[in-house]
Amino acid sequence: MTGSDVLTILAEVFIAFAGFTGIVATLGQRSVGKWRPVDVIRFRALLQASLGGLVLCVLPFGFHHFAVAEAITWGVCSAILAVYVTLFILTFIRNQVKLRVSDDPDFVPGVRIILVLLTGLVVPIQALNAAGIGLEHTFSGFLVGLIYVLVLCSSMFVLLLRFVRTETV
Repeated sequence: MTGSDVLTILAEVFIAFAGFTGIVATLGQRSVGKWRPVDVIRFRALLQASLGGLVLCVLPFGFHHFAVAEAITWGVCSAILAVYVTLFILTFIRNQVKLRVSDDPDFVPGVRIILVLLTGLVVPIQALNAAGIGLEHTFSGFLVGLIYVLVLCSSMFVLLLRFVRTETV
């Protein structure tokens, strides 16, 4: 399987997450205001992560069609992914911190710490790939970051599905 095949499959998965987010919004009766503030944060974060992941998957194709060297493509894409993941996690955690812990019945102590630790692993990998240190501008270095974005989407989607299930029963 080539890198373009992997990016195409991941782009389709991110599109599916974005589409299912809309379905969850309908099933969760967001339009009538029954969502808790924490679920609105998760909904927005899931939509942002899935669309961000989609853009990150498509971005290398643009570089390729402008005949940018492969090493430069993976380096620049990794740098963009590092900045995106950092900003995404900081915004997500800031929005959650605005809520009191008691407002979130699904709150699990340590989840924020796990997110920060994982981000603390992924961002340096992307930075090293961008700088060409150790990973030397590789697709696999970039792929690590995309998989992390996919894990973020998956975990937020599961939490939103729990909300729909418990509210509609």
